[in-house]
Amino acid sequence: MNGQAGSTFSRNVLTLMGGTALAQAIPLLASPLLARLYAPEQFGALAILLAVANPMSLLVCGRYEQTVVLPREDEKATALARLGMVLAVVVSLVLGAVLWAFHPLWSAWLGGEAARVPLLLSPALFLLMGLFQPMNNWLIRKEAFRAMGLNKLVQTSTITAVSLLLGVLAARHGLLLGYIAGWVAYVAIGAWQGQYAGLRYGPLHLPELRRAAREYAHFPLYNAVPAVLNTATLSVPVFLLAKAFDGEVTGQFNLCRQTILVPVTFLASSYMQVYMQRASGTVNDARPVLPGLLSGLRLLGLAAAGLVAVLVVAGPWLFGLVFGDAWTTAGAYARILALPIALQLLVVPFTPLLPALGRIRAQSLWQVAYFAGVALIGLYPFAHATDYLVALAVVESACFLALGLLVLRSAKQHDAQLAEPHDGTGVD
Repeated sequence: MNGQAGSTFSRNVLTLMGGTALAQAIPLLASPLLARLYAPEQFGALAILLAVANPMSLLVCGRYEQTVVLPREDEKATALARLGMVLAVVVSLVLGAVLWAFHPLWSAWLGGEAARVPLLLSPALFLLMGLFQPMNNWLIRKEAFRAMGLNKLVQTSTITAVSLLLGVLAARHGLLLGYIAGWVAYVAIGAWQGQYAGLRYGPLHLPELRRAAREYAHFPLYNAVPAVLNTATLSVPVFLLAKAFDGEVTGQFNLCRQTILVPVTFLASSYMQVYMQRASGTVNDARPVLPGLLSGLRLLGLAAAGLVAVLVVAGPWLFGLVFGDAWTTAGAYARILALPIALQLLVVPFTPLLPALGRIRAQSLWQVAYFAGVALIGLYPFAHATDYLVALAVVESACFLALGLLVLRSAKQHDAQLAEPHDGTGVD
């Protein structure tokens, strides 16, 4: 039975990773063209849009999207998915009103004139990302990994096609509009796939939504703000570089992350989304989690080591070869950030184990500490962008190593309690 479960898990991972790899191949193949159609400053504007939208998108559902995979009953999971989508609409409207009403002030704080248009467009992304998350977790619940791979392919194809078209037409904000268009397509096909997998979007019964909200209230209470801070940690360097240096530096940094971190994140996310379903099932069935965890760490460890070797040895040369001589600085940034990026690939896919084991508060404390560490080094007046990125790499590497140790320790404690069920009452 364990062998069959392992085979199913591997097949699900390969299915989702296959779709993700194909989806990522499209923008990666198009990136040399995009780098020649758009200036570094335009890539910097896209970086600001993502720096604002990514953390805020985790707030709009109140983290209830994470609960969709947890209940045994589909009826309760459906109520949680509906709750997440209702909150996404309401919170996105409120955040949008605040951003639009005070956008000159926000622009001054978050990058100057370069931040104006990204900030005005960001509420649309809040809404789109918030609507998609409960649908996507419903697909995870139903193990519809082939559908998830197709959805990602539709998104990246749309982003790439629209960005290229607007670049050829010399549209000033083509990268921003292309990214939003991709999310529109993502939500549309995600809604259809969710309905096909059994998700019903209505009718909305307020008492049912209130019951679901109360039962899983510890997610917004303990995880909403820390999760936003965790993702906002990725945004801090963008805002700092935009304010302390210039659009050229921000654009070089964004191309570095778009080329290296984004594919790595999608790869880690693909593994994580499959592992999320497996972790919940393993814990619910009172089975050991450590064997599967160690097996996955060995597999992803090889990929992480290979990534570090390539970027350290040939980062600037590769970027210059693919994107042109103007982008070798992005390759130098990739060399500096190689280790923390590889550690994210190694550790992040296994973080769903923490909430499954009841360690949501421990995970939240780590998220707050991670944000604080990255934010604090931004207070130092670095003379050069590379000096700041070296300090950033050191802090991030230490933080992800600590997260990995937390996951391992939690897994060992869980398995030990299975062996001796009367020892202790919990780990959190």
